[in-house]
Parts: sequence; C-alpha cells; structure tokens
Amino acid sequence: MNREQFAALLEKYQEGRCTEQEKQLVEHWFALLENENGEEVSKDELNGAEERMWAGMQERADLPDLRERDNNNPFRSIYIRWAGMAASLLLIGWFFAGKIFDRHVPLTAYTWEEKRNDGPDILPVMLEDSSVVELRPGSSLRYPNRFEGSKREVVLKGDGFFSIRKNSQKPFYVHSGGVTTRVLGTSFHVTTASDGLQTKVEVVTGLVSVYSEKTSEEAVDMLISPNHTATFDRNSGKFTPGLSEHPRLLNTHVSFQFHNAPLAQVAQHMRDAWGVTVEAEDSQIMNCPLTADLSGQPLYTQLDIICAALGAKYKVRGSTIRIAGPGCKMRGTTAFQTRKPSPMQT
Repeated sequence: MNREQFAALLEKYQEGRCTEQEKQLVEHWFALLENENGEEVSKDELNGAEERMWAGMQERADLPDLRERDNNNPFRSIYIRWAGMAASLLLIGWFFAGKIFDRHVPLTAYTWEEKRNDGPDILPVMLEDSSVVELRPGSSLRYPNRFEGSKREVVLKGDGFFSIRKNSQKPFYVHSGGVTTRVLGTSFHVTTASDGLQTKVEVVTGLVSVYSEKTSEEAVDMLISPNHTATFDRNSGKFTPGLSEHPRLLNTHVSFQFHNAPLAQVAQHMRDAWGVTVEAEDSQIMNCPLTADLSGQPLYTQLDIICAALGAKYKVRGSTIRIAGPGCKMRGTTAFQTRKPSPMQT
C-alpha cells in the first residue's frame, strides 16, 4: 500500500464509503491510536495525523516517501495513543498486502510431523517458535519441525486453541476445513465440524484474518477482533460473523456504575469494555436513562439487566447486538438497581 492508497482509504472512511471490512480495520487503527495519557489532541494534531501515520509506516517498513496527494479532510474526533502507533501501522501493510500474495501459496516441503490427541484431555503441542497449540480430543495437527522461509504454517483437523508467538517477519497460517487463518501473533480458537462442512474461528486476543482457500484473488478477507467469530460454510462458500458465547473483558478500566445515564452512554461503555457494538431498533430508546451497577457481570448478564430495566429485548445479529423496546416515554424513568455483582471471569 502506497501513500495514495493509504490516504484514499482514510478518505473513504470519512465519507462513509468503506466496506464493512475496511471500516472495521480503520476503526481498529483509531482505537489503537489513543493518547497514552488519555488526553484529547487538538484539531491541528488530528489534521496532521495522516502525515505522522504515513511517516511511521515509512520508517518501519522502509517504504518510499510517495507524497502524491494531501488529504485536507479533518478526522472525526478521536483520541491518539502514540504508543500503539507502531502496531496499527504495521497492520496496514500486513492486512492488505499479505492476503494478496500469500492466498494460494502451497505448503512448503519441509519435514512435517503430526500429533493426534487420542486421549480424553487437552493435548498441548509446543512448536519450534515456542507457539503452543492445545488440541482437543480427537483432533490432530501437522506442522514442520522447523519454520523456514517467510511464514509459519500448520494444518489442523478438529479443534484447537492457538497461542501464537508474535513474529512480524513470519506470519502464522492455520489451514483447516477449507479455511486459512492468518495472524502475526495472537490467541484464537479454530473449530471444524466432524463432517468438515463448517469451520469456526474465534479470537481471544489480537486480530485475525481469515479467507477461504478456494476464493478468488479479489475476494475480501474477513478481519476478526477479540470476542468476535467467523464461521465458514463450505456449501455456500461464505463467512458469517458472530460473537463469542463467553466474551472476555478486554478493558478492566471501564466503569459499569451508572446513574441516570442514557442508554447511548451505556452502549459506549460496553463497546469500550467488550469490543462489541450495541445498537437500537428505535433510536429513541438510546435516550432512556439507566441507574444500575453492572460491575462484575458477564456481557450477556449485563444485557439481561439493561433490558429488564427498560422493558426491552436484545438479539445478536451477526457481530452486532440490537436492542428493541417501547422506549422510556411509555415506561417512565424508574431506576433499576442490581444486587451485589458476582465475580466475573476475565
């Protein structure tokens, strides 16, 4: 990706013309580009963010300084964390370039080993780079005794949990059930149904790119963030986004104590803490006040409490949580207090 393509993507985002995958990626950059002290930057700093981002990318990736255009459109109001800049900038080249050049590269012909879990317990497998794969019973893993070349590849049959050691010079690939999962360093689950017709990837930490091994070069990879899933159906050849059944708290510094807080504010706290999007069927309900202490509760319990207070219901549609209800004008503004929260696993 050169400077012109980089600027064009940011311009598309500001104008609302991004695809869902592009929008998700740009918003991940914004989430990472946050001031270490949590201070809001000035408008001048925001207007110059593209220049600094490109300069950082150029410095780290040794790219030419192609200054073909200037982007004068202001960014939306965001916070900037300079400490996260390196990771977000390297992600640009990894996501857009890697999916094109590595999509149909065959497995390398090094000496391969195979581990099969025929026992009743999880079988940990240590790879040459110190990455660990936890095999579920009945699952197997093929892997080279040494990762040579520019990438690390394994083949999974069944279910496995991957804790991958980060190496920006050697992306890690998991081939399973017609799906390739590509990461730099992160942790995630890969589950393939016994009939081989569905493969599900669930991300715990980091970002994961998945694509069908039979798709064309033009096909867009699906980018998965923590607490999100992608399920591939071999019959349709399509991915379906979803949410984890047991989401993990991603940000322990977010407060869940609310006093007459509008639902829109509560939804933003949930997004900051869990990495999920909460929307409403009717925007009016987002103005309804909530008084509750949701601290220590799992995500779906928090949603149950919110809906009980507002007389609403929620549904998980893809990777989005949607709340529907009559709104507070019909119910009044009675506060809803919770009991002392129970400990939550994170």
